[in-house]
Amino acid sequence: MAVAALLLWLCTAAIGSYLLVTAVHAGNTGPGPEESAPVPAGQPAAARTVPAASAASVGPAAPASPAKLTRNDRDLFAPASLRQARSEPLPGLKDLAEFAHPALALIGIGFWLGYVVSRDRLFAVIGLGILLGAICAGVSLFTVNTRAARRAAADADAAPGTAPLTASPLVLTLHAIGATLTLLFAVLIAVRA
Repeated sequence: MAVAALLLWLCTAAIGSYLLVTAVHAGNTGPGPEESAPVPAGQPAAARTVPAASAASVGPAAPASPAKLTRNDRDLFAPASLRQARSEPLPGLKDLAEFAHPALALIGIGFWLGYVVSRDRLFAVIGLGILLGAICAGVSLFTVNTRAARRAAADADAAPGTAPLTASPLVLTLHAIGATLTLLFAVLIAVRA
């Protein structure tokens, strides 16, 4: 049964890898670098690098010196991805979950493989704990992506290329079912072992 749990975990990881690859590919379909707008030579150098969309909102009078810029003035020069990251309720949570979920899953697979090879109960318990952490990170990643998708849908002025990563509902469901069955097998094995 431990080998079956390991194979199920590996299949779930393969589906998760597919999700990760397709999400990264979907995130890279945005437009290229923003073009700068023509600025007269009399304006400060910082105003020359303002993107075309922001140049119209800045107007002819740019701030006099970079030292006196307020946070709102600095946001004018920030790229769209940075402005979106700053507007998140918990900045960095998505990045943390995107890293932690697959990392914990791979570490857990390693401990579970150690249990399959050695039949030492300690490996099974550690693998189960890491699996729970990976599932928590995955649920938080799903929640953050769902909230970001709702925010992007509600915001008609969202910049292209900053939309949240989305995936097929069927593939997400398969990944969730695989994770649930893996957890069930791991709990049964850890309790019985």
